[in-house]
Amino acid sequence: MKKSELSPKISTFPMPVAVISVGTGEAANLITLAYVGKVCHDPPIIAISIRPNRHSYKLIENLGEFVINYPTIEQLRETDYIGTHSGRDVNKWNHLNLTKENASVVQVPMIKEFPWNMECKVIKRVEFGSHICYFGKVVATHSDPNYVQNETLNPEEFNFPAYIAGNYLQLKKGALARHGFTVE
Repeated sequence: MKKSELSPKISTFPMPVAVISVGTGEAANLITLAYVGKVCHDPPIIAISIRPNRHSYKLIENLGEFVINYPTIEQLRETDYIGTHSGRDVNKWNHLNLTKENASVVQVPMIKEFPWNMECKVIKRVEFGSHICYFGKVVATHSDPNYVQNETLNPEEFNFPAYIAGNYLQLKKGALARHGFTVE
């Protein structure tokens, strides 16, 4: 098989589409990120990356906390708006009629309308070229009960968008197989 050589900057895998809430009170802001990923299971650590020129950068720097809010496919319009408008110019919460919901551990609000929320406290910060990577310890996770089965996410009900090469994509509902299915 002949392969094409691509720029090393191109992501060759889908990334989650997540809306990160930062800051508190009237200063609370939202930013859509695809640079989000779990990097450790125990303790649960998730990394997010933000450019220093973004409005949300100073808010996460000041408080050292953030909430990862995962939208459904039906909330893609709100998600894209959040990622294409600056909190310097518009209050995204008010413009999109989103509700600030108190988190259980951190001071940063969760998005009530989004079904999955992960509260995180920054434990490490690393500068990597164009972005600052924040490693956040997950201190609480919330889910709409409609998406839960046996105390975990139900893959048959999962309808969350992903992102690759400048495009949003839909992950098909349902599991292909359960991890370990080749073990006899």
